[in-house]
Amino acid sequence: MSRVLLQEIGLRRCAVLLCVAAMGIGVVHGVRADTTERGEWTIEQARRCWTPMTRAVQHVGVPGYQFQTGVTWDGSLVFGPLEFYDFKVIRDEMAPLGKHLLHVSFGFGETMRLVDRTGTLDPSIRRWLEQGRLPIPHVETRDGDLLWHETVFAKLLDRPMEPWPEPKPGDTLVTHAVFRVRNMGASHKTGHLWMHFGDTKKVAFGYKCRQFPEIADPIEYRFEPPYGIIGDGVRFVLPAPEKGDFKVHAELKGVDGVKGTAKNVVEWAVALAPGEEAELRLLIPFGVVDRTTADKTAAVDSNEVFKEVRQYWDSLSRNVPGQIRTPDPFVNDYLAALVGQMAQQVAYREHTTQVWMYKTSPNLYEKYWPVSGAKSLPVFDMRGLTWLNRRLLQSIIDMRTDDVGGLNRTQMGGGDVLEGEGYASVPGFLGIYRGWTANPLVLSHALNLWALASHYRITRDDAWLNAGDPSPLDVMVEAFDWIAAQRRRTMREVDGRRVAHWGLLPAASAHDWLAGNTIFNDAYCVVAQTEVVRLLREIKHPRAEEMAGEMNAYRQCLRDRYAEARDRARPLPLDDGTTIPYVPRLVQELDWAKPDWTYTGYSAVRAGAWGAFDPHDELVDQALAFLDAGLPRGEGYYFTGTAKSDNSDRNLVDVSDPAAPRHYLWRHYVEYETMWPVGAPLFLARDDLPRFFEWFAHNFAFAIHQDFRVGAESMDGVPACAPGDTERWLAVRNMFVREYGGLDGSAQSLWLLQAIPREWLRPGNRADATRILTYFGGEIDLTLQVAEDGQSVTVDGVLGKMAVRPKEIRMRLRSGDGSPLVSATVNDAAVPVESGDTIVLPPAMQGKLHVVGRFE
Repeated sequence: MSRVLLQEIGLRRCAVLLCVAAMGIGVVHGVRADTTERGEWTIEQARRCWTPMTRAVQHVGVPGYQFQTGVTWDGSLVFGPLEFYDFKVIRDEMAPLGKHLLHVSFGFGETMRLVDRTGTLDPSIRRWLEQGRLPIPHVETRDGDLLWHETVFAKLLDRPMEPWPEPKPGDTLVTHAVFRVRNMGASHKTGHLWMHFGDTKKVAFGYKCRQFPEIADPIEYRFEPPYGIIGDGVRFVLPAPEKGDFKVHAELKGVDGVKGTAKNVVEWAVALAPGEEAELRLLIPFGVVDRTTADKTAAVDSNEVFKEVRQYWDSLSRNVPGQIRTPDPFVNDYLAALVGQMAQQVAYREHTTQVWMYKTSPNLYEKYWPVSGAKSLPVFDMRGLTWLNRRLLQSIIDMRTDDVGGLNRTQMGGGDVLEGEGYASVPGFLGIYRGWTANPLVLSHALNLWALASHYRITRDDAWLNAGDPSPLDVMVEAFDWIAAQRRRTMREVDGRRVAHWGLLPAASAHDWLAGNTIFNDAYCVVAQTEVVRLLREIKHPRAEEMAGEMNAYRQCLRDRYAEARDRARPLPLDDGTTIPYVPRLVQELDWAKPDWTYTGYSAVRAGAWGAFDPHDELVDQALAFLDAGLPRGEGYYFTGTAKSDNSDRNLVDVSDPAAPRHYLWRHYVEYETMWPVGAPLFLARDDLPRFFEWFAHNFAFAIHQDFRVGAESMDGVPACAPGDTERWLAVRNMFVREYGGLDGSAQSLWLLQAIPREWLRPGNRADATRILTYFGGEIDLTLQVAEDGQSVTVDGVLGKMAVRPKEIRMRLRSGDGSPLVSATVNDAAVPVESGDTIVLPPAMQGKLHVVGRFE
């Protein structure tokens, strides 16, 4: 399909028309002018197109300790896990904690009032992170003239934050909630803080986040100051404040903001003169503790702990590679916040399998989707968290098996056996984490393999690559061969004809309710094999070319099977009576009305985004055209109930209207499940900047909770759900430094400053990307400075010594107003200007770099 036709189809999207007023651009016959300065989306313009998410949750914890405390949008505290108690491993890990499940709700006022329990962005509440980027949440609540400030942080009892303490049996995580109240009025006031210690039956972190309108039943405790006592143990500690008194209320009826009767509520009442402040500390161990531990907890100085915790997270966020600074403070804070968000989500499961995992999300998805963790692992290296990544990678190696579990069954491996060849018992499968596995997936095998290869190519650590029995290199070769062996099972004929999935993997689970011969499974296996082939060629492994042949045959087989499936599939009708091809997500599923909003529904675009297909392959063009064209009225998947939704699902009303001529599976390239975004890698691979900037602006405007700087699985859904935040960090990193090409396992090229938004290129602006680690080895520093008149741009930097030379180094120099690049110099030598405002640097270039570009 021609790119002209693709653009024409794309311009029919209703998303084009949704926010033109917000952009302030002209529209002619529904066509957006997207090549002018005004037509390039900005984050601020995009924010005006969305009803924001309202149910932010920030977690607090420490790296390695397996559980974290959730802090909700109104300051409530949640100690889970909240679900999946049917998993024996979760029950076993929870057992030492005792009756620990806890949901602490806080009320204010002379009579108890819960200000924003259901999450409506009540203006009385304000939220932020310490320094805008550290995993220390603040929640400020206005109660008349009284201003309540809650600060929450966590630390292991009796263990320092630095040097980082390796997890050990008996560790106790203590969460500190420090409340400070200030009388902002001109007369004396009495502040009232109400604390309800409930069970966790009235709070959910997924699939949507919510606190139910009803108050929870209280946990069975008695308050003997300073302790909240359960049986012979202590669940929480309320040290005596310097000012004010405690009172326990057996029942409180008519509590504002919640239904039901609040029972066993602790009230802190404190009299305050104008301008006076008071402080209360609530310390909650993660679990029921003995009296000795409780006494130690009560003796802790929370202010000193806060300083230590803040210093740790601040140092960790600043003194690591991958520092990116743009003219947008929100983007900067979000990128910096990622380090803490990632580190505290790493868990060591000490009581069962002694396995490390980057959790799918805290408190909810405590069972494990290895695919989601694996997708994030290269970012651990790029952000200086290799000390954690090595543990995560070793667990991949330790978990390898010949047992595929329920891989060839429906319903997350627990349903019926799929028709087809099944999987051979072959050593090297990386997709099972024993009792922790939520869903046995080929994707987990593929991306764990990819993560192992990526780690070496980024770090170039030969000692790691060859250490152990088996070594990481041995495991990668074995896992590559596992894919090849399973493919051989489908190379068969029926009645003299090849089966439709000939040469692909046998049917397998693909996501929670989809299973079969999916492009998603095979494409990621091709990508993983490609990364291994690059590694083997770079180290001159004796099997490199043999395995390259296997990988490229697989790649061609994948393309051939889906081209054949496309030719058999029902074409998609357009409003003008014409049709366009449909590229299926399964070779046997030939009806475009079948796919839903899940990540598998995007078919070949993911293969193009990641390099299983050329990003400009006809199949990728056609799959993108299908998504842009939308589905005709009355057919295919609709998002239901969006108009009456009590969360930000209401954003989908205009793209999923049963009365509209067409409906769509995404909005401004924001997918319903925002944690697996395809737009960034797809549009950068295609060098489609208008679409990329639309993806970038809308994802950063909406798919991130703006106050707590954290993403979600779906709209107002599971918080901190991997790999979403690492994917967005990687997108920005790739705007500055991106590897590309080499789809056949050959040498890749390097693109510098490929996609810097014009909004960041205004006169006098500056952007920096420092200590950017690459797959070639070495680091890159770049500083981009726009002249005060906007007529030129200067790039200064250092290209560190790379272990492998890029095939080509390309740089794009964009202007802030759309003026084309007319001349450029590299280290004072003139270089030609190529199309798209690009120049080419010598591939052997290293050391200092000084580039000047001038615009028309």
